[in-house]
Amino acid sequence: MPKISVDHLPEEGFRFLAQLKKHNDRDWFNPRKEQYKELVELPMIQLVHAAAEECRRRGLPLYAKDKSPVMRVYRDIRFSSDKTPYKTHVAAELRRSFSNSNILLYLHFSPSESLLGAGIWQPDRPLLQIWREAIAAQPQRFAGVVGALEKQKLSLNMEHSLSTMPRGFQNHADEVFAPWLKLTSFITSLPLSAKDGTQPGLLDRIVKFALAAKPLLEFGWSLEQAAPERPALGLTSPKRR
Repeated sequence: MPKISVDHLPEEGFRFLAQLKKHNDRDWFNPRKEQYKELVELPMIQLVHAAAEECRRRGLPLYAKDKSPVMRVYRDIRFSSDKTPYKTHVAAELRRSFSNSNILLYLHFSPSESLLGAGIWQPDRPLLQIWREAIAAQPQRFAGVVGALEKQKLSLNMEHSLSTMPRGFQNHADEVFAPWLKLTSFITSLPLSAKDGTQPGLLDRIVKFALAAKPLLEFGWSLEQAAPERPALGLTSPKRR
């Protein structure tokens, strides 16, 4: 078992994930399940808890999930044409609350693609409506959020967007903030290189990214406080919103 560091993930874990990608079947994985836990899952748990603790120390109230802080390795293949049973990455979420908040910091690592993300992904329609109404009512406030991200060399992801204005917001079609109203997710992300996950300083990069994304997180939290209470939804499949 490798020496676990809360600063970064072990190279042995990435090598295991690379092998899992080549041998993505139960016959290969089942005898190596304990290796997965030792090389991938446990180091990720340590990293996630360390990141949450450091974020809180620096004024950002983020927590790891009490039980199973790392996402399951098993894929949901019920409605997928891809029947490979295992994920070949390791991921986790940090939230202010796992009972009533959909705003999250997302950590995703693999030998081929790693990234950090923050914001809200595919919220349900009532919550998405609240975001759009807030932007339409106070566009300068949200422009300040976007500007704060840009000062930190981040940007609002415009990929998940409707082609036309959403119902009820057509009269804002000519406004400069119209593209924001078309969004179905409000996220910012930072791509990492294949080596970044195993390099010393990863913990610091995670915390710095979280602090840089703080304006977007706080904007979302303020809307959740004003919205009727609803359970946290987590990640959902993209739908037209």
